[in-house]
Amino acid sequence: MKDSPLRCDFPETDLEQQLVKKRYLTHGARLASPPARKVAGVSDSSKEMDYGVACISERFMDIRTTFLSFRRSIPVIVSMFMIIALAVGWVVSLLYSKALLGVLLAFSPVWVAAYLFEFLFPYTLPVRIDRQEGFVYVGHRGTFYRIPWDELEVTFSYNWQYLGSGVVWERQYYSHLFMREKHYFCGKPPKMPLQRKKISSGFKEGDMYRKWNFIVRYYNEGVVEEDEENLYGANFDSYNQHVKGQTGRRVFGNVLFLLFMPSIVWSKYSPFKYRWPKEIENIFGEFDYY
Repeated sequence: MKDSPLRCDFPETDLEQQLVKKRYLTHGARLASPPARKVAGVSDSSKEMDYGVACISERFMDIRTTFLSFRRSIPVIVSMFMIIALAVGWVVSLLYSKALLGVLLAFSPVWVAAYLFEFLFPYTLPVRIDRQEGFVYVGHRGTFYRIPWDELEVTFSYNWQYLGSGVVWERQYYSHLFMREKHYFCGKPPKMPLQRKKISSGFKEGDMYRKWNFIVRYYNEGVVEEDEENLYGANFDSYNQHVKGQTGRRVFGNVLFLLFMPSIVWSKYSPFKYRWPKEIENIFGEFDYY
């Protein structure tokens, strides 16, 4: 199948070719910054963006970089399946007494596995955008970078996904942030002069652009009125602050989180997560959202 370019008018870049070690090859890389500019014709709204935001304030925003909607959706799917399966098992148990027990024995390992994955898989640090001081903080394999916003290098690219032998499935889209040795801040010294970190990926090109446009808009304008309504579910604390004084809604929401999105609760208390180093905590305080 013939390659086709990304649907944006940004210039091509050879940043990927400058990498000393390429972990995987992408195609059609386009340079989104510097200078940071929006993709024309794409929304910069924060609507349905809470899956990609870990924390937001007037000073800084933390951007989730791994799992994102996948990690949120798997417990929901598994829990909904178990609820339906248990309901069917209960109905059948009215005729066959051991049907409900059979359903539990057959499907509960999947339910337990989904929750164990949430509880035991380490939470990686987000990318922190400090709009007050004009820096972007990035942790990568124990090395921490502080990149001036005006020098931030972000690319869009894609890769073909294959189903079976030589059968093209569809394209997966990526946005990557590049880290140069000169922006090293603390932690382990960089092993290579140039590395990259995935900011987002998915099968919808427009979603990748919209997330980037939202980031650029936030940096330039800060938190706008719609963000407070769209992003209150970004983390456990922001949700509880949003429903403060609404006891019924708060209790109902927390029960839903525990059943369907345990990660949003567990990310606050989990010991299995990385932490910002003291050098960065001295700047922002202990804000460890994931």
